[in-house]
Amino acid sequence: MINQNLKYLFIVLLPLMLGACKKETASVPTDEEILGTIVKPAKTGEYIYPIQPGTPEWATLGSHDEMIDATQIPDLVLDTISTWGLLESCLKYPLYGDFSAFNNEVSYINDLVQSNHGFKELLSREDAPQVMLYFYRHWDITLYPNFLKRNFIEFILGSDGFISKLNGRQQLYLISVALDKKQKQEAAYQGSIPPYSYYVMANAMIHYGYNPFIEYCATEKPTLPDGYFYWRINSSYEKIEEYSRALLNL
Repeated sequence: MINQNLKYLFIVLLPLMLGACKKETASVPTDEEILGTIVKPAKTGEYIYPIQPGTPEWATLGSHDEMIDATQIPDLVLDTISTWGLLESCLKYPLYGDFSAFNNEVSYINDLVQSNHGFKELLSREDAPQVMLYFYRHWDITLYPNFLKRNFIEFILGSDGFISKLNGRQQLYLISVALDKKQKQEAAYQGSIPPYSYYVMANAMIHYGYNPFIEYCATEKPTLPDGYFYWRINSSYEKIEEYSRALLNL
């Protein structure tokens, strides 16, 4: 009997499985191909949230809904802020740790990027894919010792809302960068939960339409060893890396 996780997986994957079949290996996109001559400005002009956790003003908020309202970026700011500044502002979202309170973290993140004014505006920008890929490529994980913060950032970069905006070559590039970030995090930090770089890889392969991985995830496993069903994906993180490397011919 198919369990609930697999039922969920079939619903998510079926449209992708019915789409165009992608070739089983691909060349790894270069920085020059994907990022071109883009350069991060010295000053991004990010939005500074006026009320943040730990401040006296924050303590006066009576409910979580009030906290959510207090951390919305005003429309007047969204009308003028640069994409670089908006990205920095979104990744410093004061309630970034909320995702960890949900059983379905993937659903929470996908809802957040569709409902939060800042994230919604960010993903509507034409230059958002290139800016966000540049950020990820140059992301210094040593500046983020808080694992929840690292996980949140990679959840955003692995969200359906972001990956669906990328073309095929950009999705391949995202996978290759996630492989690099996975290695750096495993070297720098030790933890019982694998880096969320694996989620970025897995969801990018699904959106890319990489059928070997999609078909593997759609197969009911006779046993579920530790590592399966992280992020609602029917694959161990070791297999996610294996299929990512196979796709990129690494």
